[in-house]
Amino acid sequence: METSLGGLRVSKKKSLREEVYESLKKSILHGKLKAGQRLIEEQLAYQVGISRTPVREAFHKLERDDLVTRLPKGGFAVREFTKEDVEEIFGIRSALESYAAYLATLQITPDKVSALEKKLKESEEAFGRENDEKVVQLHTEFHDLLYKSCKSKKLVEMINNFRDYFYRYRSALLHIENGISYSNKDHRQMLEAMKNKNARLAERLVRKHLARGKDLVLKEIEEGRMVP
Repeated sequence: METSLGGLRVSKKKSLREEVYESLKKSILHGKLKAGQRLIEEQLAYQVGISRTPVREAFHKLERDDLVTRLPKGGFAVREFTKEDVEEIFGIRSALESYAAYLATLQITPDKVSALEKKLKESEEAFGRENDEKVVQLHTEFHDLLYKSCKSKKLVEMINNFRDYFYRYRSALLHIENGISYSNKDHRQMLEAMKNKNARLAERLVRKHLARGKDLVLKEIEEGRMVP
C-alpha cells in the first residue's frame, strides 16, 4: 500500500519513520518543499494516513541532518541554505569526486570508456535537441559511471550519500546560460584525460568543473536569480 502527499510517498513496507524521513528529505533537497516552508506534523500525518509519532521522529532526524529548523513557538520549517552551505557542499564534492576520478583513471577499462563515451554523446545530442531534462539525467548518469569506475565501494557510497545535497543546484545550474555547453565540454576533457590514463589531469579537471559550477551558483544567488 502506498499513500502520498504533494510528492511525499510512503509505501508502508519499511519502518514508517524511515519512509517519512526519506520522502521528506527528498522533497526538501529536490525543492518540492521550499526554504522556510512550515511543516505541520498533524496535517502531514492526517493526509498521509499515519500516526503523528513517525512524523515527529522523522522531523527530529531531519533536524539532526540540518535540513529543518525548530520554530520558536513549536513545529519545524524547511531550513534555508546559505552561501556558506554552497561553498561547503561544492568543497566536499570536489574532494571526493576528484579523488574518485583519479582512481578511476588508473584502472578504467575499455568497456567503461565506451559507456562514458556513449553517455556523453547522448548528452550532446539531447543538448542539440534542447531537451534539458534529458541532459540533466544523462549528466547524472555520466558522473555515476565515472565514479563507479574507481572501484572503491566506500568512496562511491560517500559520494552517493552526499550527492542529494547538490540536487537542488544541478538542474538550475544546467539552465544557466551556456551551463550545459560548458558542462559537456568539461565532460569531454575529463573523458580524454581518462582515455590517456592521465590521472592527475582528470583529477584537476573535475576540480575545475566543480569550481566553475560553484562560481556560477554563487553568482546566480548574489544577483537574485537563485535561492540557496
